[in-house]
Amino acid sequence: MAEIIIVETDPELSLEEICQACHITHDFLFELLEYGAIEPKGVSQESWRFEVQHLHRIQRVLHLQEDLEVNLSGAILACDLLEQIDEMQARIQFLEKITKI
Repeated sequence: MAEIIIVETDPELSLEEICQACHITHDFLFELLEYGAIEPKGVSQESWRFEVQHLHRIQRVLHLQEDLEVNLSGAILACDLLEQIDEMQARIQFLEKITKI
């Protein structure tokens, strides 16, 4: 018999789900919110929804803190800069692609 795989169709996570997925406490998540590192959808904690990109951003911040021993504000700043670099590289690749036509 074939194995059944359930695919999650909702790309958004609740407060509990994002904390569990990133192995972080609510307090740490609230610190990220205070610094403006992430911004959930919804007006109350019960209705907050976090996008998959928030998950990746939190994981990147955690890696910067653990691997480079950067404090939280420094890790968030580094994350912002790395995301800007990623965006610029994507733009360069796009421009290179359309100028070759």
